[in-house]
Amino acid sequence: MKIEHRPLPGPFGVEVVGLDMAKPLEPDEGLQLLRIFHQHKVIVLRDQKLDFQAFDRVTRMFGRQRPHFLDHLRLNGHPAILMLSNLFEDGRPLGVYEGAAFWHTDVAYEDPPNSATVVHALECPAAGCPTQFSDCVAAYDDLPQAMKDRIDDLVVVHHYGNRWDMDETSPTSAERLTPEQKQRVENVFMPLVRRHHVTDRPALYGMAGSSFGIVGWPEDEAIDLLDELAGHCISAKYCNQWDYAVGDLAAWDTFSTLHKAQVQKPAQGDRDRRLLWRVSVTGKPPIFEAM
Repeated sequence: MKIEHRPLPGPFGVEVVGLDMAKPLEPDEGLQLLRIFHQHKVIVLRDQKLDFQAFDRVTRMFGRQRPHFLDHLRLNGHPAILMLSNLFEDGRPLGVYEGAAFWHTDVAYEDPPNSATVVHALECPAAGCPTQFSDCVAAYDDLPQAMKDRIDDLVVVHHYGNRWDMDETSPTSAERLTPEQKQRVENVFMPLVRRHHVTDRPALYGMAGSSFGIVGWPEDEAIDLLDELAGHCISAKYCNQWDYAVGDLAAWDTFSTLHKAQVQKPAQGDRDRRLLWRVSVTGKPPIFEAM
C-alpha cells in the first residue's frame, strides 16, 4: 500500500490520509510514514481515535520515549506523556498552559536532545489552537556561503528557558519550574548547525528559546548572531501553521524545525477546553536502527 499525502498550506509539511493509526501498521507502511515524516518535517493525520495504548505505540515508532523535564505536568500512569492544556484543578494547571508560546526547539536543553515530538488532540477550543512551524533546513540552505562558513562549527549554550522572555509571570516565558526542577537546570552544548541523524541534511538548530550563548564568543555578539539567524528562520517564506481539531495526530522533526504555540486563556466552558497529549522521543526510529 502506497501512503497518500498532500501538502499542508504553506511552504512545507504534509497531511497523511487513509491511515487508521489505532491499528498497528504493516512494516512497509511504517517505513513509508517515517520517510514521509523526515522528508517533509511536519505531518498531520486527521480524525484519529487513539486510546492510551495506541498513542503509546504510535509514538514509539518515531524514537525512544523520553519523560519530560516538567514531571509535575505528566499524565498520571504514563511518564512520557506531557499534558498540553488550559484546564485547571484546584487552581493548578493540569498541563503546559502558557509555556510554549514562543519560538523554540523542543528539549534542546537536554543531552541527548529531542529528535521528534508527537501530539494527539483530545479537546480543542472552538476558536482554535494553532501551532506555527518554521523550516530550519530551507532557512539554512538559503544562507549566503559566507554565513555558512562562519557558523558551521559553532557550538551553542542551551539551558531551560526562553531567552527572549525570562519573566516567569509572562504568558510568553517558558513554563514555570518547581523549586526542585530549578535545581536540575544546567548548561548543555549543541551545534548551531546540526546534520540530521537520518537524512544527513544540515539545518539551523535551536537559535531561539533555550539558546543563551555561543562557546568562545562574547555574550552580546553571540546573542546578536542567534537573533539574526532566528529572525531569518521565522520569516514568512519558511513558516506554516496548523490549527488542531479533535482527533488530529501530528508530529514534527525537532532537528529540522522551530515551532511556536499560541497563548491560551483558561477554559471557561466546554467550547474553549484544550487538551493534547504530547510525547518527546530521542534517537533514530527503531525501524531505522534495525536496518
